[in-house]
Amino acid sequence: MLPSKFVEAAGLPVRWREKDLQEYIASELRQNGFSVRTEVPCNGGRADIVSNWQGGTVIEVKKYLDRNSIYQAFGQLNLYGLNNQHKLVVMGFLTLDANEQSSALKTASMIEQNQRTKVIFLNIEQEWLPKNQFSLSWMSKVFPLPKLSLPKLHLGNCNTLFSVIKANPLLLVLVVAYLAIVASNFTQIEVLICKHFEQIHNCFKSEKHH
Repeated sequence: MLPSKFVEAAGLPVRWREKDLQEYIASELRQNGFSVRTEVPCNGGRADIVSNWQGGTVIEVKKYLDRNSIYQAFGQLNLYGLNNQHKLVVMGFLTLDANEQSSALKTASMIEQNQRTKVIFLNIEQEWLPKNQFSLSWMSKVFPLPKLSLPKLHLGNCNTLFSVIKANPLLLVLVVAYLAIVASNFTQIEVLICKHFEQIHNCFKSEKHH
């Protein structure tokens, strides 16, 4: 998924920052039942995210991951990981530069030879993609819906009407029954009109024979 599509589907600001991506990751972890702390003082620095995910994890977030940014994040994590056994994870989008993507993936593969460390490219790993990939905003651009307005009600507004119906469910039953009777009467009238015209038609036919 392109980072721009990811940002839209995840509901991040148009001019998103690294902080917004950090909050997205923290939110995803919380929704899966993990405890999360952000901007945690750690060995002379500040870890972006510390969580009990995977038994304890320190996460360094970068907007885009190329070879250099992965090295930078990995250096920070090695500092944060001193005197603890937490997993060390780098997270961010795979760089948009096609010429740099292969080196970024290779660097990530080298770093992951250490079982304690991992690099996650958010926009290419299925489990981290936004759940709402097909947003209503996109659908509305392709299939614009007409603007509908409710008629003015004597009761003041729709909320008042709904409140009345909720408090008196029998009222709704009576209204439905009334509409059914009206519909039935219309049907009977239509049948009578048809019969009437049929009789007239038959009269004209009989006069022609005479």
